[in-house]
Amino acid sequence: MGLFDKLKGKKGIVDWSNAYIATPNFYGKPDGTPFGAIALTEGTETVLLKSPWEKYLVDGKVVSEWKLVLVSTTKDTIIGDADYFMALKNIEKYALDSKEDSILVKGLSLSELESLAGL
Repeated sequence: MGLFDKLKGKKGIVDWSNAYIATPNFYGKPDGTPFGAIALTEGTETVLLKSPWEKYLVDGKVVSEWKLVLVSTTKDTIIGDADYFMALKNIEKYALDSKEDSILVKGLSLSELESLAGL
């Protein structure tokens, strides 16, 4: 890719092959309804699904509530969580690439993760 391609806004080919493919864990709320939780870990390029409810069901039923869990390797702890779909909108600015069903997010710094958590 030359200088003129960069000026025109053309992207180079992005390699998705080394990124972590995030998969959900499921938990029960006090009323017994399930929710999905997907981790985004500091410093890790991650593939996040845009619509995880389409791929992952619990007991054959759609899960309507999803959380993005923000994990810090610097602090060695979970620093917070956010509504998955609201967080996904905020994460778009950190996207390296996007496909119809998923987004590739760069490895985020601690401060970037904390901003997603509202800290």
